[in-house]
Amino acid sequence: MTSPISNFMALDFPVWRKSLVLVFLACAAIPAHANKENYQSYPLDEHTLHLWHLDEKKPPFVDAAIRGTSLEGLQNGAVPGLASLPGLKNAVSFKLNVGGTPGLSDLRGAILTAKPNLLTGPGDNVNSDFRYFGQDGAFTYEMVVKLDLLPKDAASVALALLTMEGDDEDRIFNFRIEREGFLAFFPLPHGAAVGGGVATIPTTGPHAVDTTSWFHVAVTYDGNSGATNNLKLYWTRLGNGATAANCIGSGALSSDFNGNTGDLAIGNEARSFLGNSEAEPFPGLIDEVRISGVARHPSDFFFVAPKNRVSPERIAKNVGETIEPRNFDLALLGVFVDSDKIAPSRRLNDFLELNSGLHRLDFDFGFNPDQSDEDVKLRCLLEGIDERWRDTELGMTLVCQALDADDRVVSQSRFQAVGRSAGWETSLEESAMTRRSEPVFIPPGARKLKIALASGSPDTTGFFAIDDIALHAPGSSDEPIWRSGGYTYDAITTSPAGYLPGWKRGGAEPAIARLIIRASHPALGLVDGDQARDGEWSTVQDLSAAARHGGTFVLSWDEVFNVIDGDTRRATYVNVPPGKYVFRAMGVAGDGRNAGDSLALRVLIHQPFWQRLWFWPVIAAGLVAMVSGGILALSRQRAKRLMEHLHIQNALEKDRTRIARDMHDDLGTRVTFINLSAALAQSEIDTSPENARRHLSKMTDSARELVVAMDDLVWAVDPSNDNLDDLASHLTRLADEMFRDSAIRCRIDIPSLLPALPLGSEFRHHVALTVKEALHNVLRHAGTCEVFLSLVFNGSELRITIRDTGTGFDPTTDPRGNGLENLAGRFKEIGGTCQIESSPGGGTCIVLSCLVSKGLQ
Repeated sequence: MTSPISNFMALDFPVWRKSLVLVFLACAAIPAHANKENYQSYPLDEHTLHLWHLDEKKPPFVDAAIRGTSLEGLQNGAVPGLASLPGLKNAVSFKLNVGGTPGLSDLRGAILTAKPNLLTGPGDNVNSDFRYFGQDGAFTYEMVVKLDLLPKDAASVALALLTMEGDDEDRIFNFRIEREGFLAFFPLPHGAAVGGGVATIPTTGPHAVDTTSWFHVAVTYDGNSGATNNLKLYWTRLGNGATAANCIGSGALSSDFNGNTGDLAIGNEARSFLGNSEAEPFPGLIDEVRISGVARHPSDFFFVAPKNRVSPERIAKNVGETIEPRNFDLALLGVFVDSDKIAPSRRLNDFLELNSGLHRLDFDFGFNPDQSDEDVKLRCLLEGIDERWRDTELGMTLVCQALDADDRVVSQSRFQAVGRSAGWETSLEESAMTRRSEPVFIPPGARKLKIALASGSPDTTGFFAIDDIALHAPGSSDEPIWRSGGYTYDAITTSPAGYLPGWKRGGAEPAIARLIIRASHPALGLVDGDQARDGEWSTVQDLSAAARHGGTFVLSWDEVFNVIDGDTRRATYVNVPPGKYVFRAMGVAGDGRNAGDSLALRVLIHQPFWQRLWFWPVIAAGLVAMVSGGILALSRQRAKRLMEHLHIQNALEKDRTRIARDMHDDLGTRVTFINLSAALAQSEIDTSPENARRHLSKMTDSARELVVAMDDLVWAVDPSNDNLDDLASHLTRLADEMFRDSAIRCRIDIPSLLPALPLGSEFRHHVALTVKEALHNVLRHAGTCEVFLSLVFNGSELRITIRDTGTGFDPTTDPRGNGLENLAGRFKEIGGTCQIESSPGGGTCIVLSCLVSKGLQ
């Protein structure tokens, strides 16, 4: 039988085209996750307790170690024989399941177990001589994984890697990936060890989690029980030339495992009893699982060239060498004032200076990470506040503070959560809560109670949940005088950013504060895998009248936790008053020897300004200045009022002068003309009746013009007309009356609605007279024509245009042009301009412009 490639080569194609196609097919055959390195499986060494290469196409999967335990149970859809890393042959997929509901504990997910089938009880446990730690308690659990789904997208409770998690009294440990993006290792109740480790899986950088790469995952424990950071968590992307495992976090075990055994499983947890199945399947591939009896060095893994590995023997040799005593270098790692971190620039020369007032001070301090394995206790005091040295706080805390009416802290109680609570299982959702009661003192006058659930120093990790917080009077079983808890499921608590009414998140990473969805009702929780930041829940509520009288009360709550404390220690002081203080910290070794340099930080909180030496002299000088300033201000106010009074009087005098001038120039002339016409008519009524009638007709016209002039004068002095809209209306009436009985046709273009902008009477008067004189010139000199009157206001400038189609004139030669100089002069009195354009036979155009601000009252 010929191969497809042979058939292809037999086709009648040019050789170069066949070559390109073959190259393309070869590139397409390379897996997307192919790595540059060609790895080699682990060889056995004396520290290897178990090693499964998982290369078999079906169970059993052979344990390469001497007296090893083969894995015989490939169940619930687990698929072997899938391509692994180059050189590592095959891997097993745990993505599938055979029933149940994803995300719930009844899911039956893919799993690989030591026994052929899962049983309820000890029948599926590994043998009692199964070794999973070395002679000194140390161990390394590691494997190679490739995810098909990111942890947050996995439809399961968690993503189990390697577990000894059974269904009876055989629950030893759980090494898994949390859906929140944490790598976690926890000892379980029947293994006797306490503590664990949680670290955030990278999402950026060279080791960022994805679904195309292979990763080496490991947890190590050095066997030094009780020492901080004796447990390390590693997450390393393969294929980028890594020369050491990437440590993403640390934890601690306070004691070694006791050797009890349970249901060993890879890719899931082996819990298969009624209502709780294999609910933590790993959505991807697992290969090369190894258990060692030592804490492997970060370079002692298969992806590092053998010549570059630091073997356990090499480490032991180095330990035997003479080590010079080292300085511990106790360091101040952070200072917080009123919960805000102080920048290093404000702590110059070990000195902290603060403004006056009551302050909350938090001091974070500790040794360098490479010194954390020493058996050293840390103590501190704040000189001026503490009377003696005190031990520092560990783990997470529940803080109870009594506040006065000004929200100042008048008392505080702190309750620690370190290690594992009695009801802890494998997660906050599954663990049973226990009731805890503690005494708290509330001083008389307290008005509010603040409860805070804090994750402690930034490098503290783990889980902590509380519920049903209550404050009782001692010995009382009546209704609590303060209570919070027992929340129900609703749209608020079940939303992705769910919260509980009255509570708020805080800290450097508020996302650490989460709602824990339990079977009965939601609870407040802290899920902290971040070793650089902290989170917090807090609430402030009013106290009842019964608690405001003060006294000792009982604070109780339900709690469950598994908390791993870090290297950093925190000392907290509330309501620190003004004064001079020194914060000191020191290390005390278990054998009483000197544990290294202590540290000191001077703190100065300034006195309130009214208690400083300069305050009263400044107050006296200020009073003198205020009195002098008051007298000067009164004098200025009086002078200002006098100037305003004089200004008003001056304006009245100008108005009186103008009115008198107008009455003399216009009205007086008209009255004199009427009187003269009446005398002439009377003298000629008998001798020349025709002349007498002509004089009487002139008298009538003059009287009519006198009435119009009187109306204009009254309009000019009436204060109710002091606005732009009335000025426009007046100009309209003026034009109508002037051309009513003439042969001139008048066209008016004035907006019907203008703003009622206040204008002075003098401004209105000059505008009206100027327009009237211009229209009168048209009536006298333009002949039979059309005249156009328009008014435009653009918000600041008033523009009036009088244009006619009459005979026109030459302004440079015609004597009538000189008469228009008076018109221009009148408009310039109010700060305006007058432009006149005319030509013989071409009509005349007069444009009057003025800023309205010149006429504002």
